[in-house]
Amino acid sequence: MSERIKFNASVSFIIQNSHKILLFYRTDGYFKDGWWVLPAGHVEEDETATEAVIRECKEELGIDVQAKDIQFLHITFNLSGENKRMDFYFNIQTYTGELCNLEPTKCENMIFFDIKEALCLPNIAPTTQQALKNIKNKIFYSERK
Repeated sequence: MSERIKFNASVSFIIQNSHKILLFYRTDGYFKDGWWVLPAGHVEEDETATEAVIRECKEELGIDVQAKDIQFLHITFNLSGENKRMDFYFNIQTYTGELCNLEPTKCENMIFFDIKEALCLPNIAPTTQQALKNIKNKIFYSERK
C-alpha cells in the first residue's frame, strides 16, 4: 500500500492599485532569490487559508484585511520542489492602513506592475507567472509537477 502524500499550504495575495498588481523582489538568499513574486506566506497549524491571508497581510505589508474582502482566485496543486503543497491565491478587495515592506531582509523592493508587464518580466518566478496567467484567464485550478 502506498503512503499518503503530506501537503503544506501557502497563500498568495493580489493587491491592486489602478489595475496594477503588487509584486515583491525576493533577496533573502533562500526562497525565490532574485525573482519577482506575489506577497505570500505559509498557512500555520490550526489556521484557515483566510486567516493566513489576514495574518500575512499584517506581518508583511502592515495592512488590515477583513475576511469579507478576500476573494478566492486560484489554487495550484504543486508537486514541484521538495515541499509538496497547495498554493491558494486570493484577491484583496479592500484594506486599511498604508502598504509598507515589513520584511526588507527578505524582499528588497515592492512595485505595482500592469499584469501584462508582470507576465513578461524576465525574472518572474515560474509559479507566480503560471498563477497570474491562470487568474487572468479565469482558470481556477492548475497543477505543477
